[in-house]
Amino acid sequence: MSPRHLRPALLIFLLLSLVLLAACSPAAPQSVAVETAPAAEAPTAPPPTTAPTVAAPAAAPTEAPAEAPEASGEPIVTVLEMPYTLADLQAMEQVESTAGDRTATGPGLLALLEAAAGGAALPESVQVVASDGYAASVALAELDDTAVLGLNDDGSLETLIPTLPKKTWVRDVVEIVAEELVEAVEGQGTESIPLDTPLEFVDGAGRTVTLEALPGRIMVVGTGPHMTLHILYMFEEGRARLVGSESRASTPSEFLQLVDDRFSQIPVLAANPNVEQIAALQPDLVIMKGMTESELGETLNQAGIAHMYVNLESTDAFFSDLANIGALLGAEERAQEIADWYQQHLDALDKAVAQAASKPSVLMLSYSARGAEVAVKVPAEPWMQTAEVRRAGGEPVWLDSAAESSGWTVTNLEQIAQWNPDQIYVIINWDLDMQEVMDGLKADPGWAALKAVQNGQLYAFPQDIFGWDQPEPRWILGMQWLGQHIHPDLMADLDMEATVRDWFASMYGMDQAAFDERILPRLRMDID
Repeated sequence: MSPRHLRPALLIFLLLSLVLLAACSPAAPQSVAVETAPAAEAPTAPPPTTAPTVAAPAAAPTEAPAEAPEASGEPIVTVLEMPYTLADLQAMEQVESTAGDRTATGPGLLALLEAAAGGAALPESVQVVASDGYAASVALAELDDTAVLGLNDDGSLETLIPTLPKKTWVRDVVEIVAEELVEAVEGQGTESIPLDTPLEFVDGAGRTVTLEALPGRIMVVGTGPHMTLHILYMFEEGRARLVGSESRASTPSEFLQLVDDRFSQIPVLAANPNVEQIAALQPDLVIMKGMTESELGETLNQAGIAHMYVNLESTDAFFSDLANIGALLGAEERAQEIADWYQQHLDALDKAVAQAASKPSVLMLSYSARGAEVAVKVPAEPWMQTAEVRRAGGEPVWLDSAAESSGWTVTNLEQIAQWNPDQIYVIINWDLDMQEVMDGLKADPGWAALKAVQNGQLYAFPQDIFGWDQPEPRWILGMQWLGQHIHPDLMADLDMEATVRDWFASMYGMDQAAFDERILPRLRMDID
């Protein structure tokens, strides 16, 4: 056959070969439902098979139970050492729960724990851990079907537990672990010191406290533990006798780690500790912040554990709390030394403010943000923030709209425009860039129309590691700084940085080199 005739034959042969190969190939699957069917069809959400990529205190297991099906996506939380993807959580029965102004939808917390345990006995309590290290203690006996692990639109998780305090409502949850008792550390604390005559004083909650001996083992728990700790650490005796603390953040106090190396060795309890966890650290005295007896305090009474309260919410309360702590530490002279420093600076402030011909109208507010959601709030009438404005010679404009006793009250730009104060001071949440927030406010047309902004009287309230507005020892710095800004002509001689350096040295023994290294880089006094 000539080449001219061979070419068509070859083409026909190739076409026939392709047809035969296609006919002999295996048929394509009609469905992949086994791999892609929604997990919600399963009766329960089984544990996933891959470990989470988020950092968490405890490592996830490297092997999953044989019956665990393959999970899609990256795990976002570990529950009792079992990692779960978003798809796994969505596969479980969804529960909607509401408490106050919060609503969350997701798997029930008890159901999730039971699924993760895989038939094993559940622990008596767990710790719910956030991405920033915050952890809350949750007793399973206090949970019911309303407790949920909420699934947020941005993929983050949060607990909503209507039967427990808000400190257990953890945002950005990355892990739930079985909780174990934290044991006392040998060598911490001192022996109690017997007294010939019992020590008796009235604490911050108005209770009469009687001590037969000066405590050698002190714990700090409850609201704002760092506030109490910062007073306690003004005393060397307080540093030596602290044997444990509750934490409402990744650490009870980032600041005190810079003051005393021993602080990092103190046992730490997650938020919302129970009396058994407190008793395990063998305290002689538990100190809490509060103006009334708390539920935990009543439980401590039943357990025979002595406790006292500090108030801290006013200047008078601070001096009273300071004297009580000095007395129970047997350090009255040191307490008086601290009180004298504060009184000297208050007297100077009062003398300057007394010369003012008038009081400018002042708005003090807090600014926080969670994603795109911004909250602007004003403090309660009896709180330290209000006291700072008044003592510094300003006229608070928000009191008609503020809470009468406690709490922050949400406000808005419309209300702020009605007040239209002479000066505005913004307390910016620690996790936000202060300059970025201030620039954003001034660029906003609504804020830009305010008298204070137009006159250059919008300021960020100062902070270092902690803010100067809080009812902890820094309030004296905030009050002086505020006085200098409200009445600059009357306090022109005040060297604020020198005062701050002296305060850290006098209260915590921090020398200038340590201040320059540890505090100065975090000091924010002049952001507007």
